[in-house]
Amino acid sequence: MKIKFREREAPVIPSASTSDIAFLLIIFFMVSTTFRAETGLKIILPKAEAAKKIPSKNLVHIWISEDGLISIDDAFVPIERVTPIMQKKKQINPDIIISIQCDRGAKYRDVEAVFDRLVSADVLKVSLAAEKKRG
Repeated sequence: MKIKFREREAPVIPSASTSDIAFLLIIFFMVSTTFRAETGLKIILPKAEAAKKIPSKNLVHIWISEDGLISIDDAFVPIERVTPIMQKKKQINPDIIISIQCDRGAKYRDVEAVFDRLVSADVLKVSLAAEKKRG
């Protein structure tokens, strides 16, 4: 008697729910991802009698620390690089507004140097950040 062997079918991985799994993963990552906000430098803003909120659409942040460190949009830069960076940003977006946030103890010469660099870059829309006084 001859033994007959059955031909085996190749195993198949079901792919009907692959798209469902992909969309569930996309939704999971969209919900669980947090976006990092700009941190800048650790500074203490001076107090002001009145403060006005400006739109953040065309905003570029410059932080000046008490030690004279300068940060533009979360990147530390030496004072000599402020002019070329601002010229490049102005070419990209001519309507930019500079928000300068300097520490309460920052030296005036550091703030003045940044202002001089902004003038030489022809970026004249500047906002000085301050905390509104309470009470």
